[in-house]
Amino acid sequence: MTMLHHIGLTVSDLDVSIEFYRAIVGCTVRERSESSGVEVETLTGVSDAHIVTADLQLPDGEILELIQYVTPLGVPLGQLRNQPGHTHLGFQVADVDAVYDRLTELGAVPTSRPVTINEPGSAWDGIRAIYACDPDGRTVECLELPVEAG
Repeated sequence: MTMLHHIGLTVSDLDVSIEFYRAIVGCTVRERSESSGVEVETLTGVSDAHIVTADLQLPDGEILELIQYVTPLGVPLGQLRNQPGHTHLGFQVADVDAVYDRLTELGAVPTSRPVTINEPGSAWDGIRAIYACDPDGRTVECLELPVEAG
């Protein structure tokens, strides 16, 4: 059996990133840890790696792992959305307008106010979405599914 276990993100400030993801998806910190030594260096391929991590549990049970390298410090990646290799995280939310408001209160700058996708016949038709950047410039998309007619 193969299934996704978690998504891991390298961040520059663990506490700032925890607060960001708490604000947009309502996650809780499941576990925090600190690691260094041969095992971490071997696993990561990074000499002298000393990391602090937090496992965030999302409302449906998924895990988002945040990793901050205490040493050695890295250089932030360019995060242009059209660059091959760029990634984004998509979160389903109940109220995209409320998430937009929380993001702007945190100082995040969404690309725009929520946009309604118009693609008749597509699974995306009627979804309301926003793009914003997390504290490290990674794109985060928040999606509100359309209310089913019925």
